[in-house]
Amino acid sequence: MDVPYLLMQQFFRHTLNTFFRDIKVRGQHKVPESGPIIFAVAPHANQFVDPLMLSITCGRTVGFLAAKKSMDLFWIGLMARTMHSIPVVRTQDVARPGAGTVFMPDEADPTLIHGVNTKFTEQFANRSQLTLPGDGGSAEFAEIISDTALRLKKPLSSDAARAALRATDASGNMVGSKYKITPHIDQGEMFSEVTRRLFEGGAVGIFPEGGSHDRPEMLPLKAGVAIMALEAIAKHPGLPVKIIPCGLNYFHADKFRSRAVVEYGDPIEIPSELVQDYLNGGPSKREAISLLLDTVTVSLKNLTLQAPDFDTLMVIQAVRRLYTPIGRKLDVDQSLALSRQFAIGYAKLRDHPQIQELTKMVHDYNSTLKYYGVQDHQVKNTNISSTKALPLLLYRIAELIVLVSLALPSVILFSPLLILSRVVSHRKAAEALAGSSVKIAGKDVVTTWKVLTAMVVIPTLWIFYTTVAFGVTFAYSTFSLALAVAAGTFILLPVLGLATIRISDIGFDILKSLPPLIVSLTTPTHASTPLRVMRADLTAKITSLTVQFGPQVFPNFEEKRIVSQEEAQLNVRVVEKLRRNSTMRISSNDLLTDDALDDNFFFDRERSV
Repeated sequence: MDVPYLLMQQFFRHTLNTFFRDIKVRGQHKVPESGPIIFAVAPHANQFVDPLMLSITCGRTVGFLAAKKSMDLFWIGLMARTMHSIPVVRTQDVARPGAGTVFMPDEADPTLIHGVNTKFTEQFANRSQLTLPGDGGSAEFAEIISDTALRLKKPLSSDAARAALRATDASGNMVGSKYKITPHIDQGEMFSEVTRRLFEGGAVGIFPEGGSHDRPEMLPLKAGVAIMALEAIAKHPGLPVKIIPCGLNYFHADKFRSRAVVEYGDPIEIPSELVQDYLNGGPSKREAISLLLDTVTVSLKNLTLQAPDFDTLMVIQAVRRLYTPIGRKLDVDQSLALSRQFAIGYAKLRDHPQIQELTKMVHDYNSTLKYYGVQDHQVKNTNISSTKALPLLLYRIAELIVLVSLALPSVILFSPLLILSRVVSHRKAAEALAGSSVKIAGKDVVTTWKVLTAMVVIPTLWIFYTTVAFGVTFAYSTFSLALAVAAGTFILLPVLGLATIRISDIGFDILKSLPPLIVSLTTPTHASTPLRVMRADLTAKITSLTVQFGPQVFPNFEEKRIVSQEEAQLNVRVVEKLRRNSTMRISSNDLLTDDALDDNFFFDRERSV
């Protein structure tokens, strides 16, 4: 029994269950209880938190590949080594700026690169790569011709690379692009350690995208996960290595008390034919790696919510909310599964005129929501009468005042944590963004540094307040009473902190219920009617398009339905009545009665996902 690992695992289990409001785990039964496995995890959206999320949910002792740069930091390295992490040197951590700029003088010869004020003969070593900024890519050099000319083994052929290498100044002179030089890294020691652990029946975790990021789509996977599996079996024939895909899905990953879904997929077994092709070397080896990597990619995409950009992600999530029947609340994993199905459908049908029209309608609807200052799930609440809205608003405000009064002492006591965690996490996000070509806002490091800051600040404050309580009491009373007060303070502080978190959850839910009440008081009924009509029209259109295109996207559409046909039809009837009558108190065939539409229904305090 690995006691340090288990203790650290339990510590992080409590830490993550405190930071996240809800962590759902799906498919954990698919993880073998023993035997060599490789966890392939994506997307890597939460830096150091992601491996911890898997370690507390997978049911196995797992050691993750971790950046050596991070493991060289004392405290992070100590925790990583306790959690059996394997250090790996990443190319982005050893890349260094090259002198001058580089350009492509002739598009007909894309492997020939020239430089301005460059020092190719001094700076390029054997098997070094030239790396362009952003999405320009990298390529290994084949020949150093001079300090200002070299030839690449393969062209940098992406649009971003061509644009960078063919950039000109105002006079039309070729100026090219800045670049970095990435030395060759021998990962033999790391691969040997992975093979050893797999041979011993252990579990290894890897994030095949490489570094963490905050993009809405999964980045292209690197070949390491496929090489590890094939290499282990090649060295130990018959070793039953399996790759377990794991999808991490966060809802507002950088925010305290957000939600997460961890989903494990079916184990991927490695065919003996691929292992033989790998052993044959050359093109056969590359093909074997590529085929296995494609299998992992497909499996991971089936476990995660994929969107090409943030706007598309917002459309998909809006469609999912609009499609969900009135009166039914999906749990977090059902919401994710439904969003994933809409994302797959959108990717296949995005160019269809009806889908483009729907997309525009959703954008218009989201803009209208922003204008009114309400969220989608609150729209149905904007038609409540002012005689009912006013007392309910006053009651909710009174509730907030009570909750704020209860939480205020703890908020004051822990204000250094609130301030420091925000300052440190945002500073680290800015640093991460500056050093990355794939991040959008650096949000992938925010939660990590909030958690790390809390791990330092909370014990410090705990000891400080306990010491102050002892010192103040001892100054005016006896030692025994001071000791008792200090012990009480030591016990009371964590209880107070946990109680404040729960009070904050309730308080924020109440706060989110106020905007529709304010709209009901400040906006004439006829002024907010278009918003409810828009929602009703969208719901009916989405339901109709789902019935029309669902079987085309999913051959087993009926089996995959999360919202049943009866619920969808009922939803259409309900929203049609809402549209015609512009009132919320309606009934529908005894399935949705006035009694079901009480204040609890309208003002559900559960935060929308």
